[in-house]
Amino acid sequence: MFLTLTLHQAESFKSECYGGTGLYYRGDSAGVMNCVKDCDPESKFSLLSDNIIALSYLTNERHFLLITSLGGDRSCGGIVKEAWVVLHDTPEDCCTHEYDWIENGLCAARSTLSPLNKYWADKTNAKCEDDSVNPTTDLSAAIYNSIESCCSEGLSWLTEAECLSASGMNTTGLGTNKYYVDFVSVQCSQDCEGPAPCGGLAKQWDILYDTEDECCEQIWWIAKRDCVKE
Repeated sequence: MFLTLTLHQAESFKSECYGGTGLYYRGDSAGVMNCVKDCDPESKFSLLSDNIIALSYLTNERHFLLITSLGGDRSCGGIVKEAWVVLHDTPEDCCTHEYDWIENGLCAARSTLSPLNKYWADKTNAKCEDDSVNPTTDLSAAIYNSIESCCSEGLSWLTEAECLSASGMNTTGLGTNKYYVDFVSVQCSQDCEGPAPCGGLAKQWDILYDTEDECCEQIWWIAKRDCVKE
């Protein structure tokens, strides 16, 4: 008995199991605000190639079409049937032409359901978020490559140290160690985290002084022994 491997063009099988082009198109019809792939999201199988591999047993000419299980692709928006739909080679290309108001990397990540390891500014809560951990729902948001650039550009009314602290970063050593007047306690506090004389990280509006004496001069009516936070 001989076993041979032959190629057979299974046109009828292909037409019934056509899986789309795999290219990208605007996702309005799929109910999403990003690009989607031209394929069936419910399909669990895909042909291995256009030429279906068949195993032919010469003894009885039985043929078996080989398929591979995919388990479905959630980035699929459905198979395109309308000739007027514009197809793009890549999600980035689709995003550039169809959603130019969304930052390209953000749009492409949403289109492929991939995590985006970049940052966006949560202006309501005054902190920067890692999009791969807490994805933004505002697709018009500016996206930053680093948390530092997010803080300096997206939340410019905060000091970098204050922004990093609010964003969950370790702020040890981030203060300037200069002094500022804490008008709540009416004392001079040091711009640092930790025990006194640290008073927490200075705000953007706090005026910083190089020494205790310079700071204490600003609240001259307080005795020197009581001026600095202890």
